[in-house]
This record gives sequence, structure tokens and C-alpha cells, in this order.
Amino acid sequence: MQIAFLLLTDYSESLNGKLYAMGAGWNMLGFPELPQEWRFGVAMGIDVPWDETNQRRGIQVVIQDPDGAELGDELGMEFEAGRPPGLQPGQEQRIVIAINVGATFESAGPHAVVVRSDADELERSRFYVSSAPQNEPGM
Repeated sequence: MQIAFLLLTDYSESLNGKLYAMGAGWNMLGFPELPQEWRFGVAMGIDVPWDETNQRRGIQVVIQDPDGAELGDELGMEFEAGRPPGLQPGQEQRIVIAINVGATFESAGPHAVVVRSDADELERSRFYVSSAPQNEPGM
């Protein structure tokens, strides 16, 4: 299996094999101060080759800080892509997945959402967290 796409979104959901995403494709988060708690979506498409269909597969999704430490819990799931009637021999199957997550960002810098299967990293989407204090009125 391989990751066809991995998007960071404000919110996303998958329904009937389609992905619905709002505010997709960002790679920067700016906050007035840190630490900051934030919720966002992770949307992905997974292509499962013909010879890997009808087998149970698992993936894990983690959020990493600039040092590679995991923020929050690892999210794991299992899925199985079947072969529907009429599928052409050799055709891969695409599974779309949307996960809405939360994290507390303690520091500025490059962060990442990482998708892996067992110990193998399948894909990584980097994003940057910054903190810019707001000017106080009268200053």
C-alpha cells in the first residue's frame, strides 16, 4: 500500500468513498502565544494494490514536534480493501480516511503528521508553528 495524498485540513470527513475537506492544504499555524491547544483534520488517500486486497492492514498516525517527540496519543486503525464485482484484474483500490485530531503545541518550529505501517514510515506532512504576540491596545 502507499499513500496517494496526505492533507492537513481545518476539518474533514470521508463518506461513501469520497473525501470532504474544509480549509485543506495548509502548512502554517500562527498563534498569539504558546502553548496552544488546537484541533485540525488529517485527510488521506491510501492506494492498495490488487495483490494486497482482501487482507487486513493497519496504519498509525502521529503528530511530532520539532524534536520528533510525539504530541498526544498515536492513532491506529485497521482496514481491508476488497475486490468489488467487475473490478479489472490488477486495478488498485483507493481508501479515503479523515481523522480529526487535537494537539497541544508547546514550541514553535517544524512539526509533522506522520503516517506509518508498523515501523515503516509511509508519508509525512510537515507544517510550521509560529508564535507572534499581539500588540496590546495603547502601546
